[in-house]
Amino acid sequence: MHKIGFVDLRLSEPGVRVPGTGALSSRLSFAMSVYVFKGGPAGYELDSSVRYSDEKTVSLPAGIAGIGEFHVSIPLELLDLRILKLPFSEKEKLKEVIPFELSGLIIDSPDSVVFDTVVLGGSDNNFDVLVAYVRKEILRDILSRLSSLNIDPRIITSVELQAVIRNASGNMALRIEGAEELTAEDRINAARLELTKHTVNLRTGPFAYTRDTEKTGKALKVTAALFILLALVINSDLVFRIITAKTEASSIKREMRTMYTGLFPDEKKISDELYQMKSHLREVREKGDALMGVRPLKLMLSLSQKPVEGIVLNEIGIDKDLITMKGEATSIDNIDKFKIRLTGFLNDVSVTDIKPSSDNKSSFTAVAKGMNR
Repeated sequence: MHKIGFVDLRLSEPGVRVPGTGALSSRLSFAMSVYVFKGGPAGYELDSSVRYSDEKTVSLPAGIAGIGEFHVSIPLELLDLRILKLPFSEKEKLKEVIPFELSGLIIDSPDSVVFDTVVLGGSDNNFDVLVAYVRKEILRDILSRLSSLNIDPRIITSVELQAVIRNASGNMALRIEGAEELTAEDRINAARLELTKHTVNLRTGPFAYTRDTEKTGKALKVTAALFILLALVINSDLVFRIITAKTEASSIKREMRTMYTGLFPDEKKISDELYQMKSHLREVREKGDALMGVRPLKLMLSLSQKPVEGIVLNEIGIDKDLITMKGEATSIDNIDKFKIRLTGFLNDVSVTDIKPSSDNKSSFTAVAKGMNR
C-alpha cells in the first residue's frame, strides 16, 4: 500500500515571530515529528509517528527512511501573510499579479520571497485573497536541513495556517495573532487533510519539486535508448539482408556469365548478359519466323526432281512468304518451260528481269509465294 511521510516542523521556542529579514534563519531550531500515512486520495490512515526533540537527528528509522514521498509543514511563525482584494481568483492570474502587489508591501524585492495564495471568499469581481509568503533564505535553510536526512518534500505547507483558515472566524489578523497551539491529535488530523488537499504549497518557483521531472526525464532517456537499440537491431538486420542479397546477386551474375560464355564462346564483349541473351533469342525468333511455312529441303528436292534443260540456278533465296531464284537460260523458251514447271509446286510464280548475258544466254529472276501444300 502507498505510504507518505508527513514532516511536521515546529519552532523549539513556540510563539516567537521570526523577523521579516530572515536574518535569524541560520539560528532557528526545530522540533520535528514524522507521521506515516498509508492509503490514497480516498482516505489516509495513520500508520506510525515519530517525534524528535530537534531536526538534527543523524538518520531516520528504517520504517520511515524507506518512504519515497514526503510532505512538510512549516511553522506559522515563519510565514508573512497579506490579504488583498482582487477582481479575479484564478491561480495563474494571481501568480502574475501578486509580485506587483507585494512590491509596495514588503521592504525588499518580491523576488526575495516565495508565495502561494488562498482565496478566502468573494463574489462577482471582488475576492479576498490571502497571500502567504516566506523568505527564500529561510526556505533554502529548511530544505538543506531536510536534505541531510534524505527528505526531498513534494509539498511545503502549514498545518497551523490550515487551522487558522478553517476553524476561526472574524478578523484574519486577530485570528492569526490569537491562534492557539494545536494538540498532537489536531496536528495529525490537519496533516491528513493536507494530504488530500494542501492549503498552500511553497515548493514553487526556484524551489519547485523536480524529482518527478527527473524520473520522467530518466524514463524518456531509457525509452529513447531502447528505441535507438531497436533501430540498431532493425538496421543491423537490414544491413545483413542487403549484404546477403548482394552476395547472392553476385553469385547469380557469375553463373549467368559462365552460362552465356558457354553458349556464345566467340562473343568477346559482354556487358549485360540478360539483355544480350534476349537479343540473341529475338534474332533466333525472327529467323524462325522467316522460315516458318517454308520447307527448304522439300523445295530443293522438287527442283532437283523436275529440272529443265538449259536452266542453271545461281542463287536461291528463301523467306517466310517469298522464294526468289536467280539463274541463266540458253533461250527464252527454256525460261517459259521453267516457269511452267515451277507452277506445279510453287504459288504465284512470276519471271522478271530477263536480260541477255554472255555466251548467248539470258539471265532471269523467278519469284514465287511459297510452296503448294
